[in-house]
Amino acid sequence: MRITTRSGDGGRTRLCGGRAVSKCDPSIKAQGAIDELISFLGLAKAKIKDRSVKKKIGLIQRDLFRIIGCISSGGRKAAVSAVKDCDVRMLEGFGDLMEGRGLTPSGFVIPGVNEPSAVLHVARTVARRAECCVVELGGRSKIDPCILAYLNRLSDLLFILAVREEGRSDLLKI
Repeated sequence: MRITTRSGDGGRTRLCGGRAVSKCDPSIKAQGAIDELISFLGLAKAKIKDRSVKKKIGLIQRDLFRIIGCISSGGRKAAVSAVKDCDVRMLEGFGDLMEGRGLTPSGFVIPGVNEPSAVLHVARTVARRAECCVVELGGRSKIDPCILAYLNRLSDLLFILAVREEGRSDLLKI
């Protein structure tokens, strides 16, 4: 399979199933934001030392690929590909576990205490943008509510992990 096909040079691309859409279509924007999130999670995984967090990030990346597949298929693969309530609960449970191991800040946190934390904060903001893109897409087509819940919980979890990587809750708060 060739990577460079030149078929998208005119500003259009194809979804699963072959339907051609603009590269600015809300489904393409949502998929792009989630793809960017997957990449930043990969960078975070490379920077973090905690093996349990690395493993969980890998599972999250796979979940996000399934979400992209669901969006690309227009929801037709939702029963097979979408995240489920148990995936949302897994994020909540892991967040609760990690929050219990660290300090919770009492105010806003300015990113940049260390590199792993900064990357997790970037991933958190990309998760929030991806959620917005999926909400926008939901105005045009049916979106599985578990996808929105998953992205919402993921940004919470990434905040918890970023603060935990900082090691203290009182650094750089506003």
